[in-house]
Amino acid sequence: MMKRMIMDRQSPHQLRAWLDSAEGGGDAGRLIGRYLRDHYRQAAFMSAGELAAAAGVSQPSVSRFAAALGFSGYAEWNRALQSVIRLELSAADRLWYAAHADDEQVNEDRVIVDENRNLRALQGSLSSEEFSLLALRMAQARDIVIVSARASATLAPYAHYFLGKVRPGVSMVTHGDPRWDRLAAEDPRDTLIFALVFPRYPRTLVRLLSDLRECGFPLCGLTDAPTSPLCALSSTVLVAPVASASLFDSYAAPVAGLNLLIRRIAQLRGQDARDRLERLEQLDQEHDVYI
Repeated sequence: MMKRMIMDRQSPHQLRAWLDSAEGGGDAGRLIGRYLRDHYRQAAFMSAGELAAAAGVSQPSVSRFAAALGFSGYAEWNRALQSVIRLELSAADRLWYAAHADDEQVNEDRVIVDENRNLRALQGSLSSEEFSLLALRMAQARDIVIVSARASATLAPYAHYFLGKVRPGVSMVTHGDPRWDRLAAEDPRDTLIFALVFPRYPRTLVRLLSDLRECGFPLCGLTDAPTSPLCALSSTVLVAPVASASLFDSYAAPVAGLNLLIRRIAQLRGQDARDRLERLEQLDQEHDVYI
């Protein structure tokens, strides 16, 4: 029950509510739950031994507590707890928590561990029907507008640059661009909106996407989890998780996902993509672009 709630809701308030109403687990479980109610942020960055010491229980009690909640062990539960709190942590919060490494971080940084796991998870998404449908829609659309805001928008130039190499009709609109406020007034026919939506999810981006959908624009995109606001707005979404165990989120899996998505779009466009790439290469040679 606990594991399902975390993955579906990602709400620390619901986490505390569950802990308030939880029964069983003995005295040790109640002590751990009591500590988590008041210190769930700190606990997300603690090792099993550190949490045990803070709650006044033994380390095996912490492991049994995680197993009782439906997780394979403390490490899996700890990662799920981090996914809960990352939406409410500011950069200042992360700076403090990043200084408190756990026992597993001695030989390999947690960000590297997380990104390796994220890339393995991405592999499953790439073999899905969802990925194939997304690539097909983006290959066939007359025009594509890449839309994003704030931290998520750091991925937009990458997507814009390389997608524009394999097909025409690609543009980019980020928050602050004059076109942002006028986009909903444009003709939605033959224009596909490709959204990049990652934590912390910007309200201004979600509102724009909601307005665009109401205006008849077809939506698709890339996001970090099935619980993302983008998944409620579009049925065609590629999920690429991010690593959040650092000062700022790390985007190894989303960048890899974009790269492979663009490769698949190029394959679907076939000779058109080859001709375009050859023409662009010819222009680069004529203008002596590279050293």
